[in-house]
Amino acid sequence: MNSDRAFRLSRIQAEGWKAVRRIPSTDLAEMNDAAISAINPYSTESERTRWNAGFTGALEALQRK
Repeated sequence: MNSDRAFRLSRIQAEGWKAVRRIPSTDLAEMNDAAISAINPYSTESERTRWNAGFTGALEALQRK
């Protein structure tokens, strides 16, 4: 993977992380895999995977607080 592609995927992961901050906590409590997949804005598997990693990582961090 070239550095441009790696950087782009890291930014996509950050977008997934930031997406959690825009969703009300009451809605986050009800999120399941299908709901997360439905709001993922990317179409390629590698991009969807990285966005999902960011989103679920942020969700897990919030649950640990």
